[in-house]
Amino acid sequence: MDFLEHDLKTLQEDMLDAFSPSEIKTLLLQLTSAVDYLHSNWILHRDLKTSNLLMNNRGQLKVADFGMARYYGDPPPKLTQLVVTLWYRAPELLLGAEKYGAEIDLWSVGCIFGELLTKDPLLQGKNEVDQLSKIFELCGIPTEATWPGFKRLPNARSLRLPSISQTTGNVLRAKFPLLTTAGSALLTSLLSLNPAQRPTASEVLAHPYFREDPKPKSTAMFPTFPSKAGQEKRRRLASPNAPKRGDAPRIAGEAADFSGIFANRDTEEVGGGFALKLI
Repeated sequence: MDFLEHDLKTLQEDMLDAFSPSEIKTLLLQLTSAVDYLHSNWILHRDLKTSNLLMNNRGQLKVADFGMARYYGDPPPKLTQLVVTLWYRAPELLLGAEKYGAEIDLWSVGCIFGELLTKDPLLQGKNEVDQLSKIFELCGIPTEATWPGFKRLPNARSLRLPSISQTTGNVLRAKFPLLTTAGSALLTSLLSLNPAQRPTASEVLAHPYFREDPKPKSTAMFPTFPSKAGQEKRRRLASPNAPKRGDAPRIAGEAADFSGIFANRDTEEVGGGFALKLI
């Protein structure tokens, strides 16, 4: 591979401000184009994250680290659930799905989209249970209506979830108030709990978000940053490593009790003169 000066995670840690909306669109288009190429050739990456995205000083992005990639088919074969670094792992994997497809990579793209908007990883769980909790807090609680059949997944059978009468809505729109309606719709669809409702990579590329102003910035107009490749180690924000071989953890007992997940949401969401709107 050609030499590239940066990885996206380290670069964002060193930046004072997040990428601009036009720069985010360009980066997201390049990422999704690469994912679309992989999926059109029946390859799952299975570990998309900002530290695996390399960028040069001409604004060009490349996907790296194919250690967990593999071919898949339709219908999908039985696969291990122990893939994708925890913060970017789709909920169906956390719930023990043994058959999955391109949707898990699109969930990771959604997590990266949110990270580009804020410079910080979107869902920073400490373990599988905490990761599920953070996903449910942000994206809502799954039901048979919104995600048919999810209760049949191995780790979902013992989940204790809040009653439907409790506040369980998606708060993505409220978390990113400066994101346009089209951008919010794209992010919400990528982070759909139901994998069948996530768009394909080719559908993402055709989304209206990329056609509205501000338009994606030309890579030739991207700012340049000092390269730190090959220099001494520097402090990095703690983040989980890619999963190692072994059995995927099971979720059961007290660890599976999510019934109180929204107990304090009503008080937390009311601030100085505003309240978050659930959608």
